[in-house]
Amino acid sequence: MPIYDYHCQACDTAFSHLWRTLAAAAGAAPPCPACGSVDTQRVVSQVTVVGGLGGLTPAEKTAENAHWERVAKMTPKEQIDKLRAGKKGPA
Repeated sequence: MPIYDYHCQACDTAFSHLWRTLAAAAGAAPPCPACGSVDTQRVVSQVTVVGGLGGLTPAEKTAENAHWERVAKMTPKEQIDKLRAGKKGPA
């Protein structure tokens, strides 16, 4: 039972849809749950890989978070605010 991500062209809503079979998903596009439009398009989903498949294990993620917490403690507040302001993009 695959879950695919879709984007509604009419109202700009992103949503996921669970198909009961692969055959049902072939060439079909579900209606938008927000506006009911059938003008929806399947989009590429983000994939998370964990552990031996190439991603971070929970222990590695904990170590990485600890590293960035140490860096944040050493970084002046003004520099953090400046970095945050630079990352803000259009909503």
